[in-house]
Amino acid sequence: MGTGRGSCPFSQMKGALRDPPMNAYSRTYQIRFSDIDANRHVNNAVYIDAAGDVRYAFFAENGFPPERFEQLGIGAVYTKITTQFLREVLLGETITVTFTLAGLSPQGMFWKVHHDIFKSNGKKAASIEMEGTNLDLATRKPVAPNEELMRVFQLVPRTDDFEVLPEVRRVK
Repeated sequence: MGTGRGSCPFSQMKGALRDPPMNAYSRTYQIRFSDIDANRHVNNAVYIDAAGDVRYAFFAENGFPPERFEQLGIGAVYTKITTQFLREVLLGETITVTFTLAGLSPQGMFWKVHHDIFKSNGKKAASIEMEGTNLDLATRKPVAPNEELMRVFQLVPRTDDFEVLPEVRRVK
């Protein structure tokens, strides 16, 4: 199902709104009946789930599978999600979901990721920006990643506009 590290079949195609970074990690998905909403296009939550699957696949392929998160008692939690919808995706279509790191705080407490959703013709259907942190599942508080997890974060392909995020977030 996945295309693996650094592979995005659309990086050389003409007509895309914006080509993903050449080093973007990506996976392909076939749109199923259960992914469709009442308007007969992909339900927006499906994009968010697919983006999460892509990230977990990257971490697993780099030695940090979901079971390791469970062993450490941590889990990713979103603090902000912004999605821009550009084109409809319909039942039976194949999409490619890319994954790049758009920001990371120095100790890895906070992160920002970017996902592009491409149709099989190479045209971008949606872009998703997500911000988040890792949650200690026992204390329910943000926690910095251990060295092992931080090493995998350092392997994630970065956006051209990658930024260093502040280590502390203030609630307004």
